[in-house]
This record gives sequence, structure tokens and C-alpha cells, in this order.
Amino acid sequence: MFRILRTTTFSFTIIYVFVFAFAVALLGLLFYQDTFGAMSKQTDQIVDQELVVLSEVFSSEGAGVLRRVVRERAAWRDDGLYMLIGSPSGAVLSGNLSALPPEALSASEGFFNFTFERPRLDAAGREIGIDTREARGKIRRFKPTPDAETSFLVFVARDISAREALRKRSQALMTRIGAATIGLGIIVGLVFSRALLRRVDSVNRTAKAIRDGDLSKRIALTGAGDELENLAINLNAMLDQIERLMNGMREVSDNIAHDLRSPLNRIRGRLNDALKSTPSEKEAALRSTLDDAENMIMTFNALLSIARIESGEGAGHMEAIDLVSIAEEMAELYEPAAQDAGFTLQIKTAPTPPIRGSRSLISQAISNLLDNALKYAIGGTTIRIDVRKGAENRVLLSVLDDGPGVPETDRDSVVKRFVRLEQSRTTPGSGLGLSLVSAIARAHRASIALGDSSSNAERRGLKVTIAFPAFEKV
Repeated sequence: MFRILRTTTFSFTIIYVFVFAFAVALLGLLFYQDTFGAMSKQTDQIVDQELVVLSEVFSSEGAGVLRRVVRERAAWRDDGLYMLIGSPSGAVLSGNLSALPPEALSASEGFFNFTFERPRLDAAGREIGIDTREARGKIRRFKPTPDAETSFLVFVARDISAREALRKRSQALMTRIGAATIGLGIIVGLVFSRALLRRVDSVNRTAKAIRDGDLSKRIALTGAGDELENLAINLNAMLDQIERLMNGMREVSDNIAHDLRSPLNRIRGRLNDALKSTPSEKEAALRSTLDDAENMIMTFNALLSIARIESGEGAGHMEAIDLVSIAEEMAELYEPAAQDAGFTLQIKTAPTPPIRGSRSLISQAISNLLDNALKYAIGGTTIRIDVRKGAENRVLLSVLDDGPGVPETDRDSVVKRFVRLEQSRTTPGSGLGLSLVSAIARAHRASIALGDSSSNAERRGLKVTIAFPAFEKV
């Protein structure tokens, strides 16, 4: 329970609740002022108007007519309250109040509120009790002449009991609404915080399991489709990438330990033998050792390139590029090497949309594919580069040869690191060429596929196709 109270969701909920309650209170105050304030002003205006009328009656008709008018008005069964008092005797001359309210003595000629008692009548007009009611009024002194010693006190008021009862009920209702709003907000905050805390706990449990070494753990998805669900999806994708990188590192370590042990043992054995050999044999041993060292350096460089590309560091700056122009440049660069190896290098292109990628990485991928074709298309005569537009807004880059090809059962494995087919064991290489191409394809969100370049059953050849997504301007 205390954990929920300390959550950010609950804190923000409480802040929003109090802000909302303040806004409701402000609106309630404005409503109160606009309604009851207007009603109070209307009451004061009615009292002032009646005093003006009575003053004009006194000025024009005299005290007798004033007394009669006050008596007539007091006889009406409405909210009006009247008193006419003779001064200095203090005798009540007419009206429907028996005594001047005590509040009138200290109110001077301003408005004041007071309470009075009025008989409660039944339908037949019989008195059945006494009601204590509220009223608001004003008192004025009427003199026949400015310097006259005798005067009349005229008291006019309005019964405001119904208005005050409504005002008190409205105040109580607004208080209850405010309390209910705050209480409901706290309950909603507790419910939301509890739900969020469960989801955060799930993330924490997954993070703890991963920290303890279980990289296969993933955050459970609820299917809510909200921002937390999107965060969980992105975190799971990040964990997938981390797991792939960790597995790749583990695989690299295992492969290095396995595949580089042989050349290192050869180097050690060769150097040991060279110590006992003639100078000419020593020179030959050193040359062989340099060749092995060069091959090991190339292997390490290829592994480093794959690791950097898969981590995203080696992808470099991505921009809109023309795949056709890159293919043409690489074809021009490799044409002399292809002729020396006895191959005809062809290129076939069609208008294609630009792709988003790294020019250097794609050039490296084409270079690796051409190198593979020159090394392993034994008995073949033609190598071709194809660039064309594919389905689903894709741009296809293919390198084809008419060599022996790769059996369908081995096509998934040859893109892995250090994998070399049995017929390629005698050919120099590390088995990292297609692995590097595959890493470059993944860095460009492209797919790589291996297939036959022809339908000839004896020499099917190899066709390696990379399908790049076309560049879309945002």
C-alpha cells in the first residue's frame, strides 16, 4: 500500500485531482456570485425603491397618507416587511412587525440582516406555529422639514428565508461535490497506480532475471496498445539485439578458438623447425609464416567489421544512394580481375528508386560477392551483376555465376561465420565473406537469399540476392 502512495502515477493523480477540485471550486464560486449575488442586489434594489416611493408619499401627501400606505403594504401576504415608528415617542404607528430588530440600532442607514418570528398559518388561515425567518432591510428617518424636531422612522425589509435556505443547500452540495471529487480522484489514483505498479514490477523482474544472466527473458505484453506496451515492445527488441550480439560474441570466441588454433599451431611448428633448418629453409618458413599472419589479420579485420556493423557503429552515415551507380563502379573495378581469372563480368540494370544506405558498406558487400564468385565458381565462365526493382517497393541487387553452386541444404549455413563447404576447403579464405554480406544486409534492413542462377541440373550456379527497401522521404 505504501509503495502505491510513493508512485509517480499516484502523485500526479493527486496533483491533477486537486487542480481539478480547485477549478471546480472556482467555477462554483463564480456561479455562486452570479446567482446569489445577483439575487442579493435585487433585494437591495427593491428595498431602496420602496423607500423612495414612501419618501415621495410622505413629501407630497403627509404622515397620514404614509401611515395608510404602510398599513396597506404590510397587509399584503408577501415577502415585504414594514414598520412606521413615531419619533421621539417610539410608538409603532403601522406595519407588520411588532418591534424594531436590535440590528437596526447599530446599522445606521445601511442594509443589515436580522431574524424575526412570523406565525405559521394553515390553509384556513389559522395559526399553527411560529417560524423564525431571516430578512434584510434598511431604516430611514423622514422629517416634515429639515429643522423639524419630530420625525418618522420608516423601516422596510424583505424576507430572504427561502433564498438563504437555497444558498445553504447549494453550499452544502458544493462541499459534498468537492469532497466526492477528491475522494474519487484518490481512489482512481490508487487503482491506476496499482495497475501501473504491476506492470513496472513485471519489467523489474525481467530486468533482474536478465541481470542475473538469463538473456532469454522478455517483458510480458498485455495487448493494451498503450505507451507502456510500445515501450515493452521496444525494450524486447533491444533485448533481442543484445542477445544476438552476445551470442555472436560467444560464437566468435568459439570460432576463433577453433579455427585459429590450427594456423597458430602451424606457425609455432614451422618456427621451431626453422630454428634447426638451413638459411634457405628459414626464409621459406618466414614467408609461409607471414602468409599465415596476413590471413589471420584479414580474419580478425573481417570479424571486427561484422561486429561493428551488427552493433550499429560501423553502419556510418545513411543517405539516399543510387544502387545502379554503385554496381556499375564495382563492375568496372572488378572487370580486369575477372578477365585474369577467365570470367566474363556482365552487368544488367534497370531504373530503380534510391535506397537509404551506406555507400561504402554496399560497395564492400558487392566486393565480397564478386570475390566469392571468382574463388568458388570453379569451371564457370560468366559472372553477372543485376540491379532491378522488385515487388513491395524493394530494390534487388543480385550477383550470379555459372559455377557449381551451393546445395539447397547448405544455403542457410554458408552465411554463418567460418562456415566453408567441403569442396571449398582447398581454396584460401576464412569463411567470413557471406557472413559480412549478411551483416551489411541486416544493417540496411534488407534480406539476403541464396538460390540457383540457372535451371541446368549439372551446373546450377549460385545467385545471391539482397532486397533493399526503397528510400521513402518523410
